[in-house]
Amino acid sequence: MSDVTTDTMMHSVAAGIAVDIAEEGFDRVSAILSGIPGGANRAVGSALARAAAAGKTVAKRAVTQEYAISSSEFTNRTKNVNNIQRASSGEVSINFGYRGSVIPLRVFDTKVDRSGRVVTRVKKSSARQALDHAFEAKMGSHYGIYERQGEKRFPVKELFGPATPQMMYSNEVVMDSIEAKMASTYEERIEHEITRVLNGWGV
Repeated sequence: MSDVTTDTMMHSVAAGIAVDIAEEGFDRVSAILSGIPGGANRAVGSALARAAAAGKTVAKRAVTQEYAISSSEFTNRTKNVNNIQRASSGEVSINFGYRGSVIPLRVFDTKVDRSGRVVTRVKKSSARQALDHAFEAKMGSHYGIYERQGEKRFPVKELFGPATPQMMYSNEVVMDSIEAKMASTYEERIEHEITRVLNGWGV
C-alpha cells in the first residue's frame, strides 16, 4: 500500500502566497513601526499566526473528509512554522507553513482481529486491506503496528501513514484553498496587528 510506510521523516509544507505577500509588505510595516523595537516582527508574526489558524481549519475539513483520521488527531499532529529572519543584507526571509511527522498506522482505520491479522485503511475511499506480515505490539510504552523486516523475529519496524503536510500537498485543489485562505486572512489581519503594536495592546 503506497499510503503505508516505515519512513519516520518529518514533513513540511510552505505557504507560498502568504509568504510572498508578507515579505513584499514587510518594509512598509517596518516603516510604520520603526519607533518600536521588534514591532514589525510582532505585527507580521501575529498576522501570520492568524493566517495559519485559518488555513489549518480549511485543511482539517478537507483532510478528514479524504483520510480516515479524526479532527483532533489532525490538529494535534499539525504544527505551525512561523519564523522571520533578516539577513545582514537587510533582506527579509519568512519561513511559514506547517510541519508534522508521519502518523502511526494504528491512528487510522486499523483493526486487529482475534487471529492477530491487521486490516487497515488510510483513505476513506480505499478498500480495507490486510497486511499479511504486520502485527500489533507494545514496544516500551508505545502501542503500534509493526512489520518484520525478514524471516526472523527481529528487526521490526513500525508502520505509519502519511504526515498531515503530505495529506495537504498531495491534493492540489486542497492546497490551493488552504493557501488562498491563509493569504486572505493575512491581508485582513495585518492592519489590525499594526494598530495593536502601535497602541501597545497585548504587550
